[in-house]
Amino acid sequence: MHTKLELYQKVAPLAQLGIWERNLVTGEIFWNPVMREIYEVDEDYVPSDDKSLSYYHDKEGLSQLFCRCRETGEAGSGDFQITTERGNVKWIHIIVQSSFEGDKKGYLYGILQDITVKKETLDSLQHQEERFHQAFDNAPIGMALVSLNGHWLKVNKSLCNIVGYDAADLLKIDFQTITHPDDLDLDLMQMQQLMNGETNSYTMEKRYFHKNGHIIWVLLAVSLVRNDVGVPQYFVSQIKNITERKQQAEILIRERQRLDNIIKSTGVGTWEWHIDTNNMIFNAKAGRIIGYELDELGPDFYQSWQSLRKPEDQEENERQLNICFTRQSKFYACEYRMKHKSGKWMWIESRGKVVEWSAEGQPLLMFGTIADINERKLADQERRRTLEIISAQNSRLLNFAHIVSHNLRSHTGNIQMLLDLMIEEDDDKEKDKIINMLVVNAANLQQTLTHLNEIVKVQENGQQNKKSLNLHNEVVRTLEILSESLRNVDADVAIDINVGITVNYNAAYLESILLNLISNSIKYRQHDRQLKISIAASYISGNLVLEISDNGLGLDMKMYGHKLFGMYKTFHGNSDARGIGLFMVKNQVEAMGGKITANSKPGAGTTFKVEII
Repeated sequence: MHTKLELYQKVAPLAQLGIWERNLVTGEIFWNPVMREIYEVDEDYVPSDDKSLSYYHDKEGLSQLFCRCRETGEAGSGDFQITTERGNVKWIHIIVQSSFEGDKKGYLYGILQDITVKKETLDSLQHQEERFHQAFDNAPIGMALVSLNGHWLKVNKSLCNIVGYDAADLLKIDFQTITHPDDLDLDLMQMQQLMNGETNSYTMEKRYFHKNGHIIWVLLAVSLVRNDVGVPQYFVSQIKNITERKQQAEILIRERQRLDNIIKSTGVGTWEWHIDTNNMIFNAKAGRIIGYELDELGPDFYQSWQSLRKPEDQEENERQLNICFTRQSKFYACEYRMKHKSGKWMWIESRGKVVEWSAEGQPLLMFGTIADINERKLADQERRRTLEIISAQNSRLLNFAHIVSHNLRSHTGNIQMLLDLMIEEDDDKEKDKIINMLVVNAANLQQTLTHLNEIVKVQENGQQNKKSLNLHNEVVRTLEILSESLRNVDADVAIDINVGITVNYNAAYLESILLNLISNSIKYRQHDRQLKISIAASYISGNLVLEISDNGLGLDMKMYGHKLFGMYKTFHGNSDARGIGLFMVKNQVEAMGGKITANSKPGAGTTFKVEII
């Protein structure tokens, strides 16, 4: 081998260069140690033509390279992929040179370098560049490469759509040509700051002139690309069309201004709800409506407001919000009760509108108002109660008229018939019988008139003679009046009434109500078991309710419920039943502004509930 290889053999390992030589006459091949490292063979490996060629994927290409070099005498090179002795795939760069001496002996020699890392790096960069161009060209927002003097170098389709220009037309002009004059100076100033290294990027809202002449609002983000030594090369711009958003913002500003004017004139509270974060903002008036200053409600206004809303009203509030959020209605409106700082429940009305939606159609931002409607609601409740009373009174009046018409007609009809018989009768004994019958009918008529008169008195005198009565004491006194009757039937009476409860009531009516209801428990008891009577009082929705229950006969409410409080209505066939007691109780309760209800089941007993206003 040539002695000139000695120098190469010293420096080759430093440069990681494989050195080889092939004697074209003898076929002898020389490899330096780097060659063996590249091919991953042992130190004692003896290379041959066939074995060396077997490592290459493109054997034909390598053979052609060698042939050209032998035929032309010129150096050649190429990049080839090999599979090493250990099965690893590598890229190598080979340089070939031929040499012929006077005796026609020839050699092929050259260098070989492992370029696998370099090749993979270049491939990765190429893929990245391809991905960049793919992303650039198909980006949903406008993208552009811009020269340092403002000319468009490359633009994508989205940008062309935004400004209305074809790519070819856009590349003929600079961005300054289509920028609104009022926005140009700020844009140029920030570009200069980028080139000076004062900032890495900038973002701004600006206006472009569309090719058709109208204004387009965009959000512009700009960064600068520099070469390896830091010299600016070009700008990368991202442009998003925000015209619709800006228009919506202008509408929002106008609506907010209009709302502010309304608020000032009506004195209502206002709220702003960022729905995705549940962040709520109230004005001072909103807090004062329920008796609080804003700092008293704490930092989490949403949670504070939720905690003060009456739980029973939460479902209706959620329902109304859902109607608005699903766009069944443009507006949200709900009336609900809030706990005032004083501890009282008060009615408020909340109204609102969603002013910002996400791309998926979800509500993001909502504005609204809060108004104190407590007086109006109380007036409405009182009006409804008055209407109910009037309706009940009309019903009673109609019933009363029917009773008067029916009962008096029956009595007078009987008397008229008996008088006719007496006129025609000649027998004195028969006349005496008729007279006795007239006496009985007259007595019945008197009793009916007495009952009707009592009903009239109830309606006339209901609100008169009211006084403060201790409910527990009145119940005990009534039980003392009925003590003998209760003792005779071995009744077990339980009282669950707070001794401090007092009522403003007509004493005679309260006694009559208690006597009638407790007497009914005795009269309509089950004879095969001990009578149990429970008398309790509790507050329900702010009203006092007296409850009297027993385990007596009970009755079928589906069949008799609508007749239970009717006049002269009896249900169990008792000989002493007159059907007037419950009718009187109902009239007395309603005359005092309350109401009475019953729940009963055959064999299980009856429960009466009297609302005391």
